[in-house]
Amino acid sequence: MTRIMHGLGFMSSWSAYLPNNPNTLTPQIALGNPTSSNGIQFEGFVEFAYDRLMAFTNHPGILANNLSADMISAFGQQGSNFSDEYALGNAFLYSPAAKYGQQMFSNATEKDALQQSLPVPHATNATLQTNSTPGPLITLETSFDPFASGSSLNHVDADLYGSTQDFLMRYSTPMGKTLRDFVTEYGSSGDTTYGPFGPGLRYILAGIGYRVRGGIPLGGSYHNPSSQAGSMTGSTSNPTTPKSLAAPRLTTCLTRGWWSIYWVIILGSCFLLY
Repeated sequence: MTRIMHGLGFMSSWSAYLPNNPNTLTPQIALGNPTSSNGIQFEGFVEFAYDRLMAFTNHPGILANNLSADMISAFGQQGSNFSDEYALGNAFLYSPAAKYGQQMFSNATEKDALQQSLPVPHATNATLQTNSTPGPLITLETSFDPFASGSSLNHVDADLYGSTQDFLMRYSTPMGKTLRDFVTEYGSSGDTTYGPFGPGLRYILAGIGYRVRGGIPLGGSYHNPSSQAGSMTGSTSNPTTPKSLAAPRLTTCLTRGWWSIYWVIILGSCFLLY
């Protein structure tokens, strides 16, 4: 189920794409093949819908796309040719844009530093009628240092949502219980109408662009940092090991983006909350 949510767009484009520079994050890098020479052509940065409402906890009002806009403006170079990915990486790192990639890395490796903002900040006809008071924003997984491609940013904080309605989108699967067990225990506080789709997950999906049955929740689950819902499979002792998603490679950035689009097209029509 978690993988299906990733396919539906619960995924950030920000990652460590630049070769040999794991401490600098950028949105997905689009590359082309120059028509008149060998090498690669830089075609720009590609953000996902999920990134549109990703916000900095310590900097109210600033969103990830504000940072990417500054990065694009500072780097320029769209349409420029480079001999290889290392030449492109060096050009970026020696440009004024590098500081924005380093700022994102700093926040993406600081616990509780990034959240998903509400797509609708107050009650309207589009919001969940039983949830008229804004609740807490969903805190994203930023506890890994160094940055863990696939786990960081692409999941909710595992410590905060282990035994809440928003248990589903943690980076690792708990051991010893089935999805039905968790829905029974935590799904909508005993109301299994939405199954594993907690209020935070639903408002994030609404922010991506999906219609949510019953209306958009005005907040996610309240944190439960003192409780872990069972042992977790895998290990967090080696945060450099990618979890849940494959580590990104600069040469495959463009392909990975199109696969995400295909998933949305194929699965979006049968999305359970529609």
